[in-house]
Amino acid sequence: MDDYANRYGRHFVKLVDRRATMKEFEFDQILLMPTAKGYRALVEQARIEIKPRMMKYLSRKLSDGAIENLSFFAMAAAVFARSIIDPPIEIDVGRVLIRTVAFCNLRCAHRKEIGGGCLMAMNKGNHHLPKCIKLPRDIDDTWRLLKRYIATGGAICEPQAIGVHEAMGVEVNLEPDFAPSSSC
Repeated sequence: MDDYANRYGRHFVKLVDRRATMKEFEFDQILLMPTAKGYRALVEQARIEIKPRMMKYLSRKLSDGAIENLSFFAMAAAVFARSIIDPPIEIDVGRVLIRTVAFCNLRCAHRKEIGGGCLMAMNKGNHHLPKCIKLPRDIDDTWRLLKRYIATGGAICEPQAIGVHEAMGVEVNLEPDFAPSSSC
């Protein structure tokens, strides 16, 4: 535990938006997340890039905190995709957030379980990030590449490079007629 306490805050990786704004976003290499300064910069950049009409719609559906949390993920992935990945990928942060709201509505609007869906899908007011919201599918792969980029200290990894989970995985191939020798 002391090892992490001594290292926290010392290893920063800067993600520079080379192709658009030339702004720097700071990430902590231990946490694989932006520092407070980097988080604020990502949220502010997302507010600039999201069209006002989309922001107005999102403000009606999500609380400010939820918009902030989701936009930081989307903006970090967008900056990485357009600055580091070759060829660059254009990610529209506003569209990612709109799709996130739409997926939540699809999952939750007609749920039959006790308690029904989340408040956002039932239009019962603003609330902070419901449990149904996952990392948007549009940016999931890019977010994984960004975390690998931060963990390696800014080294660019190939998208098809083997990840930690794949490297540690065990593949078991059973015969088609396999049956355990004993049962429970």
